[in-house]
Amino acid sequence: MNDFQEYLHAKRTVDDRALNRRVLARLRVELPDAPRTVEAGAGIGTGITRLLDWGVLPEGVEYTAIDNRSENAAVAREHLLDAGFSQEDDRLVRDDTTVSLVAGDAFEVLSDGEYDLLVAQAFLDLVELDDALPALFEALSPGGLAYFPITFDGETVFEPAHPLDDRVLGAYHRDMDREGSSETGRKLLAAVPKAGGELLAAGSSDWVVYPPYSGDERVFLDHILDTVEGALADELGEGLQEWLAARRRQLRDDELVYIAHQLDVLARV
Repeated sequence: MNDFQEYLHAKRTVDDRALNRRVLARLRVELPDAPRTVEAGAGIGTGITRLLDWGVLPEGVEYTAIDNRSENAAVAREHLLDAGFSQEDDRLVRDDTTVSLVAGDAFEVLSDGEYDLLVAQAFLDLVELDDALPALFEALSPGGLAYFPITFDGETVFEPAHPLDDRVLGAYHRDMDREGSSETGRKLLAAVPKAGGELLAAGSSDWVVYPPYSGDERVFLDHILDTVEGALADELGEGLQEWLAARRRQLRDDELVYIAHQLDVLARV
């Protein structure tokens, strides 16, 4: 696995805790039998097995998992094989459930299908919401469901507090705004009806990571710090390095707390 795939693997326990159970329960109630399902930005496939193993998706699902990185699709295949799927032609099969892994642009692939459920985790905050949401809704059949978990909503916290927090985190959020929005979560609540959808459920899905770290959460936090560094290295210079040195020392000493505010949203077309 490369560094990004290692990060996707490491954050599984963080996502497991964060996902809003009330929104998941509403999704479970609203789903038709054997829904044709598609996921935009499927990563290494952990979302597929989570929804199946948690009993959110019924058996018999036809699941299309799209990611624009071919290496993610390759790792997702191995993950699904480890989870009891078997390879049959170009699909992976377990009992009556079939998964097709597609490497490509999500919007291009979605334009060729019609689905009962669209899943897009940590996706909408990376694109232009007003353009992306209608395009995603168009891929759904009438009455189809759109599930947007782990949608970032503008708040990042590191503890213990550091004098440079406001400067570093303000610049970090502004960097997010260059391609998407650091406040997509709250904007999505108004954007759903504007795009022709009905808001069914919404709730917080905050990442909260604190010592003692479980599983690979130290790897997850290290990647978050690397992401901040990569985004701001040319902007903040020595101030950023001072902040990072303090945060990495706290991580090494099992002192660092990290919180990211996010929303889960369920809508119907």
